[in-house]
Amino acid sequence: METKILVLGKGDNIITMILDNLYSTLNLKGIVVYNNMDLPILNSFDHNKFNIEVLNEVNIDDYDLYVLGVYQPKHKIKILETLNPNKNKFINVIHKGLDISHTSTLGYGILINPKVSIAAHTTIGNFVTINRHVSIGHHTTIGDFTSINPGVNIAGNVTIGKRCQIGIGANIIDGITIGDNTVIGAGSLVTKDIPNNVVAYGSPCKIVNYQYETQSI
Repeated sequence: METKILVLGKGDNIITMILDNLYSTLNLKGIVVYNNMDLPILNSFDHNKFNIEVLNEVNIDDYDLYVLGVYQPKHKIKILETLNPNKNKFINVIHKGLDISHTSTLGYGILINPKVSIAAHTTIGNFVTINRHVSIGHHTTIGDFTSINPGVNIAGNVTIGKRCQIGIGANIIDGITIGDNTVIGAGSLVTKDIPNNVVAYGSPCKIVNYQYETQSI
């Protein structure tokens, strides 16, 4: 019997990322997408190497392997709070085109796309998503549920909190701390610490909203 991976989420662009990463590393055929969030499927994610099913109802306990099929931290958290899945079943979906130091530490439920570089002694938390062409410097920590968009450059000794979103092409200099539940806008240059629960952007990056929605996990 073939092993099937259950993708928990809406089934959209991120499914394409997951399929490419799985194709690069695992010899699996069956992919089941559980569209439990009732979010629209905007683009095709057909793949000639996988048998893909999209279901609106499943018994998640019937599956041995899980992947989160959503990108925004609030959607990741909603799935876990609603379904209460066994976290031990979540696998890391990491493209083989990854440059990572053997001294770095990875959590579970992680999605990392190709052309990513992770330097020495970096810690990546659980359910973190890292998109293409991201560079992460040494001794950096990225908290649970955080999503890093394409082209982000993170220098050494940086701490990024839980449930953050870092916009496309942002640059974060050495020694910066970014708090929990914070959004950094696309193209920003972060030269000073950014607190919890804010939206900040610009060059240099500045706080523009102190009322960003917080999350519970």
